[in-house]
Amino acid sequence: MTKGIAIQTILMLLVGILVVGIVVYMVYRYIFSPVINEQECRTRMVNWCTTCKSSGWSNTITPTANVNQCWDAGIFATGKPTDCSDLGGAVAYCSQFGVS
Repeated sequence: MTKGIAIQTILMLLVGILVVGIVVYMVYRYIFSPVINEQECRTRMVNWCTTCKSSGWSNTITPTANVNQCWDAGIFATGKPTDCSDLGGAVAYCSQFGVS
């Protein structure tokens, strides 16, 4: 009779590798993707909307990388305008921040 590794040992080893993989992924996401809070995003949106309003809603000022970061995070994601000249989108979107 030959000796070998029991199936239970192999399964436990696979479960252990899976758990370690999940923990490493969660630590990686936490360290390299800082969480943006709602207040920071609200400040970024008000700044962008104020810039659009100051330009008379006529210039094609595109959202900055900071503003896009808030949209990508899913904060205030509804009705995302492409630029300030998108009057239907930008004015309506900025009105929720008190800028119109």
